Amino acid sequence: MAKRIPPIARVRLARSTGRILALPALMVIVGAAAAGVTALGPVTVEPIIRALVVAAGAVLVGWGILIGLRPMTAGLDVEEAAVRLHWLGGERIYVLTPGPVTRVRLRGADASKLRSRSGGFGWILGAARLRDEEDIEAIRLAPTESAILIPTERGRLAIAPRAQDELLDALSRAARARQRLEELATPTPIEPTEPAPWTDAQLGEQATAEPEPHVLTGIERAELEDRLGREQVEARLRAAAGPHAPPVEAVPSAAEAPAAEPTRRRWRGGRPGGVTLGRPRPSVAFVLLPLLGAGVVWGAASTFGRLPEAGTDLGRLTSLALVLAGPATSIGAIMARAWWPRIVGVVVTSGLVAAVFVGRSLLGS
Repeated sequence: MAKRIPPIARVRLARSTGRILALPALMVIVGAAAAGVTALGPVTVEPIIRALVVAAGAVLVGWGILIGLRPMTAGLDVEEAAVRLHWLGGERIYVLTPGPVTRVRLRGADASKLRSRSGGFGWILGAARLRDEEDIEAIRLAPTESAILIPTERGRLAIAPRAQDELLDALSRAARARQRLEELATPTPIEPTEPAPWTDAQLGEQATAEPEPHVLTGIERAELEDRLGREQVEARLRAAAGPHAPPVEAVPSAAEAPAAEPTRRRWRGGRPGGVTLGRPRPSVAFVLLPLLGAGVVWGAASTFGRLPEAGTDLGRLTSLALVLAGPATSIGAIMARAWWPRIVGVVVTSGLVAAVFVGRSLLGS
């Protein structure tokens, strides 16, 4: 097996440990508490309900550990023609392409929005959306004020390093290394000298010899495709304008095209300046309300002796209702916070309403 070529530089990523581990730690605590109290605590439930709660708690603990391991073990290597993102058990390669390297502001005044499905975890590794108009890839493990955008074959890649000068220096070294390789791959022209008299056999061999084809590199191929595309656009514009139309201006390439001004969607109702509609970010403690509500109902019913006897049909239904209204709803709220933050309120409210109905049926007259 061929050994991997050592990278040009290893870039340190900005990493907020507390922000990364907040949600995984909560998931581990909730899962372990639910499984431990159900399996070893004083809660009296049916065996099937106990098995379901213990299994759900174990899944929640394992899921939390996996969520925390990926960003905590992530690293970034800059190679001659690519940027390699790696973590424990996986990696992703971003092949570099010609284009400008820019900086985008993500916090403070005039900051651009960067959204991702994994944004609810406190970090972004993968697909994201910049300014609600451009699909990009992002590597951001801390709430940095800005990020570096570099062009790749997957689209632009936003990187939040610990030191931006370190990343820019590594990219410059990679560009110089590619340039040296291209110069070495390009044949050097030979100075003409006085030709010696050739024999007829040598002349025959020279006439039949064919030059070796030149293999285009990735950068040369991209430049050729860009030039051919601009020539096709100019030809279509000339054909559509007719023979007497003024000459068509050259179409700028992707690297020369000016960056479009970011458009911002604002709601103009209520304030003259407008209020930007942001993505809701519910608090982590908010997802524990269903678990707290089910615990209050169970504690109150136990205190007043209103819990049905274990083993009866009513006892099984009551245990199932409390589990679904409490731990199961909190797990669903955690999942919704990670992928669908806008429906966390609906999930939490449903669990609380279910706990209220169960409590009314147990404590009501």
